[in-house]
Amino acid sequence: MTTGATGNEPRVVTEREFLDELVSVTRERAATEFLYLMARGDAVIAVQWEQPGVDHLRRYRVRDRCPHCVALEAVRALSPVLPLDVLRAGRARPQYETVLRTGRLPHLAFARPAGSAGQSWLGDCHAVDGDPHTGADCARHAVPAPTGDPLDLRPGALPRALRELYPHDAAATADIQQRLRIARDWRADAQAVASGVREAAATWAFLRTSCVLGVPVPGAGGLVLALAPHGAGDDRPLSELHTAALRALPTGGPLPYQERACLLPEPGSGSQRMPSYAGAVDLIGAAPVRTLRLPAPRRPLSTTGRGVLLLFEARHAMGRHVAAAPERDSAYWESEAALNVFEFTLLERVAGRRYQDAVAAYVQALRREGDLLARPHKVLDRRRRKALSAAFGGLDDDELHLWASVAYRNAILVLLGDLTAFAAHLRRQAG
Repeated sequence: MTTGATGNEPRVVTEREFLDELVSVTRERAATEFLYLMARGDAVIAVQWEQPGVDHLRRYRVRDRCPHCVALEAVRALSPVLPLDVLRAGRARPQYETVLRTGRLPHLAFARPAGSAGQSWLGDCHAVDGDPHTGADCARHAVPAPTGDPLDLRPGALPRALRELYPHDAAATADIQQRLRIARDWRADAQAVASGVREAAATWAFLRTSCVLGVPVPGAGGLVLALAPHGAGDDRPLSELHTAALRALPTGGPLPYQERACLLPEPGSGSQRMPSYAGAVDLIGAAPVRTLRLPAPRRPLSTTGRGVLLLFEARHAMGRHVAAAPERDSAYWESEAALNVFEFTLLERVAGRRYQDAVAAYVQALRREGDLLARPHKVLDRRRRKALSAAFGGLDDDELHLWASVAYRNAILVLLGDLTAFAAHLRRQAG
């Protein structure tokens, strides 16, 4: 039996009552365009159905189960109703739990696409300030927010396998300190861009709390040593770690990535300027790990540009949960389209009107041509190029070309007017 709420108090229900009502109301409100499942700080789950001109909000306290488990079970119950495809339903849990581990409130968000009926809804998880933990949490979800900085390493506690990569301990310490400086610089640029941007809060939280320092093993592509903060030095030699990792990794089937990821600074990285995401194997953890490679060239990108790119690659990493090449189906390309929109949003916030003017210039050129542009690099005149450069604090020609090409992609989305159509465009461009 449901306990009625009074005033602003949430309704107290069982898990079964909550799920039945959620599905029933979602079916009734067929005009819903956005649906939110929002964790509250008092073990409450808020559900909001947004229709054109109408927002319908209900608040529940589930008395017989962990609220986070209930929110994730709600995604499964909603999958056939919205509908949600396997990709979006499957990644809801890791996204939700990534936000939860940062000590912030996860808000699952689903949006109806502008395509045909029956097409999978879009999905995401936002991070909102507030303590998500209460006595109602289960053991899995009662994880306190991490304390300290994952890049704070104890100089005297470097693993033996890492020290074996250097001629002596002093060289190891000096190299690790240099790599830490590079990682912190990149992370600071990402923080500056993410500050105040709601869409970037979860991505910044992932970088700030879930990314440790990693060091690649020379001559062994795809092998890294992930260094835990404040951890005791591991006494096993590199050869033993390698053997143990090979034994621990099962053959066949996709392997899940570790919850943490690695920042891989690259001192003396030559002409490489762009960060990149890749999968690897962490020998210390004996498991697959996501990595973000951070170059340190003599001619770096602008600080704003570095921040946007690192957030973009971190968002990419957050969407990868198993160490297997994703199937490049329509859901994959819609995910890539959403990743592009994330980048466009960041640029609109940090480069403002000058970036938007560049996008508008490309939209006009596309309308004139009636097709993709043969010479997009000729579209921005000197005034617009100078304005776009100034929005980043000054750019060299290569970086200016980079952000102009992003503005061109953004213009294609504007002209198509639909994320599904933009995903199809990206698929065609990839061949």
